[in-house]
Amino acid sequence: MKKIIARQPILDANNNTIAYELLFRSIGGGNKANVVDGNAATIEVLKGTLINFGIDKISSHKRVFINFTEDLIKMDAIELLKKDRVVIELLEDIFDSEEIIEKVMEYKRAGYTFALDDFTIVEEKLELLKIIDIVKVDFIEFTKDQIIETVNSVKKYNKILLAEKVETREEFEWAKELGFTMFQGFYFLKPEILEEETITSVPTSYTKLLMELNKEKINFDLVAESIKQDTSLTYSFLNIVNSFAYYSRRKIDSVKDAFIRLGLKEGKRIIYINFLKTMAPNDTPGELIKKSLIRGKMAESLASNFNIYDKREKLFLLGMFSLMSIILKKDMASILTSVPLATEIQDALLGKKNDLSNVMDLIVLNERNKMESVEKILNQYNIDIEEFGEIYFNTIEWSDNIFEA
Repeated sequence: MKKIIARQPILDANNNTIAYELLFRSIGGGNKANVVDGNAATIEVLKGTLINFGIDKISSHKRVFINFTEDLIKMDAIELLKKDRVVIELLEDIFDSEEIIEKVMEYKRAGYTFALDDFTIVEEKLELLKIIDIVKVDFIEFTKDQIIETVNSVKKYNKILLAEKVETREEFEWAKELGFTMFQGFYFLKPEILEEETITSVPTSYTKLLMELNKEKINFDLVAESIKQDTSLTYSFLNIVNSFAYYSRRKIDSVKDAFIRLGLKEGKRIIYINFLKTMAPNDTPGELIKKSLIRGKMAESLASNFNIYDKREKLFLLGMFSLMSIILKKDMASILTSVPLATEIQDALLGKKNDLSNVMDLIVLNERNKMESVEKILNQYNIDIEEFGEIYFNTIEWSDNIFEA
């Protein structure tokens, strides 16, 4: 049985990512996801966090939420994690033990933060709110009336409310009205009502650049001149080329030199990334843009596993543009009329099956924790789950470096 750690973002009311929940998943045998006990699951998360990947690499230097069982509390496994970097998630039923209550109080006095998961309103459980910092409320399992009742009870204790499994923008807005300040779910990955009049038009400089970059023979002087017409793009070029990733003793101060130093492949990538950032409305969650980059890099990294290594640049573009309809709140077909992309990429973006879409299917299924389907594809292409996990976290590290540059 092989394991992989995934992360799910936790956002604030302004759609800023403030933490990640770490999720343990196990695959192996018979195309069926395996379920293991909570102790083993959390131990694997801790091992992966502390040893295999490093907590900063997994969390992008943000806090992590990790589920703990009663046994792990008794084992003092909490002490493996720094109190300012972790939130310990507990289920309410473990508090039936006086020993656990005493342990939690001990760690609270030491400065650790605790979240109560799957909380339900039962009179004898309300006392738990005195020793818990964050209360997670499930928006799928609970009815609206139950959610309101829970909120009213929690507010009396002045605790932080986290809405989990928020699936729509409407639920997100309603949760904010109720007083929730932390949010978890796929709501920011679902399209809102299309408002054609609000769509940002493609800047002329990018139209020229995208058309030029799709030619077989690229005019680099024309590309450099087009880049210089956009202040943000110029800054990004010079910033990234002088960063640690492309470090040299000689600082670069001209766009043409920067493009030469980056090379065609990386130069094109920076243009596409800045295009994505420029087109995104101001209220676009940063996590959404970052996820676009993660999809692009991960798709590119999987090219050889799918025996289409020669299409890795197309895969990068496919992944990066796969969320464009959500970012722009516009249907993909309309977007593609103004963005010159290869036919094969356009077909995959429009839902047609081809070599490129097969890779994207795997990435999206993994995001949505559809592990039975993920395992089926991994087996079909003879991809090792641990290699897949390594690609995932290397991609996260890459996207963090690019996104912050």
